Amino acid sequence: MDKKDVYIGIVSHGHDDIIKNNFKNFPREFKNFKVHIGLIDNINSKELEQFCREQNILYYADEKTRGYGENVNKIFSILNPKDEDIFIVSNPDIYIPPDQLEKIVDFFYKEKPDLLGVKVYLNRELSRVSSQNRKFPCILDFIISFITKKRPYMKDPNIKTEPDWISGAFMVWNAGSFRKIHGFDESYFMYCEDIDICFKAKKQNMKIIYNPEFYVIHESQLQSRNLLSKHFYWHIKSILKFLIKNRIFCLRSP
Repeated sequence: MDKKDVYIGIVSHGHDDIIKNNFKNFPREFKNFKVHIGLIDNINSKELEQFCREQNILYYADEKTRGYGENVNKIFSILNPKDEDIFIVSNPDIYIPPDQLEKIVDFFYKEKPDLLGVKVYLNRELSRVSSQNRKFPCILDFIISFITKKRPYMKDPNIKTEPDWISGAFMVWNAGSFRKIHGFDESYFMYCEDIDICFKAKKQNMKIIYNPEFYVIHESQLQSRNLLSKHFYWHIKSILKFLIKNRIFCLRSP
């Protein structure tokens, strides 16, 4: 396999300590590829800027307030990977074990999907899993999720399959495919932009693969569950936008 480039895009909003914990001394040279990391900082942290300088991480910050999808699109444009390269969308609270990254990249270039999802553990002990094998949600799915904290659109996390969508917390894209569909819809400020981009990819017959043979760790805060938080408001607003935009008015999953 020819040596390729892997680009990791991270969005930070006060995640300095988490980013230091997850990306300090992250390896850049692997047998078959090189890693480039780019970070866009919403709060212009001088401490984080210094860390990025020391770690050879591309750091970008300005005075503009952006939503998550717009931030990812921005760091993608700054990194500007070639179409044949890999672009990884990663939350700052994602830990990517280097040995897993090597396996993910080898699999990606062998199978050549447009988008790849892997098993996501919710703790370092690898005892809790968030399934990335997901069906497109309907109105009832969202209601059940908020009331019961269960997510009926999540399916068996232990089978390799071609799901409808995977979480935007960790997405492994063919850079050309991400560019072809113009990235995330920037009208979403936060939440559901991952469902939307997968919906768009499916409409263009792009191949989405979920492979649980590989994993990352996501120590998520689940802020959207707090009913009094701005995150809850953003989540509800994004849900309505996704359902209306894509004309999903049924109670059952499409």
